[in-house]
Amino acid sequence: MRKYKGYMTLEAALIVPMVICVITLLILFSYYLYGRCILSQDSYILAFRASVDADRYGSNPESTVLSKRDRVFGKKYFGSTKPVIHVDSRDGGKEIRVSASARIRAGAMGNYFLKPRSGWEFKAGHKAKCLGQVKHIRKITRLKDIGQRMVD
Repeated sequence: MRKYKGYMTLEAALIVPMVICVITLLILFSYYLYGRCILSQDSYILAFRASVDADRYGSNPESTVLSKRDRVFGKKYFGSTKPVIHVDSRDGGKEIRVSASARIRAGAMGNYFLKPRSGWEFKAGHKAKCLGQVKHIRKITRLKDIGQRMVD
């Protein structure tokens, strides 16, 4: 049987682009997962801080979220666009819902066959209830002080 020259070149020409494509997709998937996790965490932090600051800002949680947005987001969102935030308050400001969305910038693959045409958009949203933590803590502390005086 005669050996053919060039069979390795042909196999490499077919396999190497597919391996590069898979590696690139793994990197893009990791950007997506990282961005989704960070966005979920940041939307909960903003909702929680707005619920805690409800005593200070009243029934306007949007101002709290918008004032703290840049500090919470920071420069963590590499590989994606800056998140867009939507704030919604329900039950007269007792429940605050923060939802955010961003998009992966996937320009690395050009027009290769597996690249998504529209990019990947990820969304996250969380809610927090205004429980009046400060008032509750003060009330418990006051009751504890009164109980301590009665015992002494």
